[in-house]
Amino acid sequence: MTGTGASGADGGSVALVLVRRLNAPAGLIFSAWTEPKWLVRWLVPGAGALREAVIDPRPGGAYRLDGVDPDGTAYQLSGSYIEIVPERRIVASWCYEGAAAGLRGPPTRVEVDLRPLGADACELTLTHGELSGEEAASLHRNVWTICLDRLAWSLAPAPDESAFRPKLGALAELYGDQHRLLQDAFDSRRLANRLRKVAVTSTLTPDHKAFIAAQDMVFLSTIDHRGFPTCSYKGGAPGFVRVLDDETLALPSYDGNGMYLSAGNAAANAKVGLLFIDFERPHRLRIHGSARLARDEAELAVFPGAELALVVKVYEAFVNCPRYVHRYRRLETSPFVPGEARAGEVAPWKNLDIVRDDIPARDRRRLDEAGTAPLTREEYLARLKQGKT
Repeated sequence: MTGTGASGADGGSVALVLVRRLNAPAGLIFSAWTEPKWLVRWLVPGAGALREAVIDPRPGGAYRLDGVDPDGTAYQLSGSYIEIVPERRIVASWCYEGAAAGLRGPPTRVEVDLRPLGADACELTLTHGELSGEEAASLHRNVWTICLDRLAWSLAPAPDESAFRPKLGALAELYGDQHRLLQDAFDSRRLANRLRKVAVTSTLTPDHKAFIAAQDMVFLSTIDHRGFPTCSYKGGAPGFVRVLDDETLALPSYDGNGMYLSAGNAAANAKVGLLFIDFERPHRLRIHGSARLARDEAELAVFPGAELALVVKVYEAFVNCPRYVHRYRRLETSPFVPGEARAGEVAPWKNLDIVRDDIPARDRRRLDEAGTAPLTREEYLARLKQGKT
């Protein structure tokens, strides 16, 4: 994706341009812009949600999108269609009414052009013109970037569809234009091609499986509803991440802080990344895949103490150079890991006086039954500094 800003003919208004390659045919992308049930899935300028979309996609037809911000404040997007060319071009006026002052103003103009790139890909060019200045253009660029990310996700096949995971993995698509530009700048294109060929697989090799079975931690990356990636440390007993077959592994999710960021992200956007690192014998393995949440008792039976599990279909797996992995010595297993001495205890931070009233009822009941007195913030921080949490 690229973005540019340019002054309008009157020297005052500004236009922004975003270009995005999407792995979907032009007809499908056109439908995503013109069908209400699809628009509400991705055309959301922020972290809120669209509640209703009423559209009449023909020249002179009107549209109205009603949504709410995360705090419940209502907003509306509205306008009329100026030009419609099926599967090729959409031009419409654009007006925002809501709490975001930077998005408000006189009606502006949005143009969407679709250029097919074969049967299953398309280049989308979005031009948002007649904006009031560079500040407005920058804000709208951020909003459109988030929306187009959501559009790309909404176009992706469901993770259980064969189209989501080609038979030979995504090796041909591992590098995009941005990667190639940097590879060329540093004379590494040939090396990158070689590594893609010899190091990246679409299944787990025996060495991959053995490495995963020996690990007691993994870093999990997911993408949230705003398009932000997040990375979470997950720990357990050695082998807590189970390899189910050559293309599937499962990661348990234990009692945590109650935010369910990783699990919630994976439920909405199946694409995940996992990074396994051995710090004693420097080595690391990266995995890209699609995840689904498992809450069935039969699937959780192999994960004592888990609330749910992420079952990941492997998309790509590859070993990375361990050159900059620092050596650390493992001292002991966390006492809170299922099967360890303190596995049944409530996490000490949940006993903080500023959060205790808001923790789940099951945790409050256990603290009350144990007669545990609440901790002050100062007491908890003192324990944290001593490593006694």
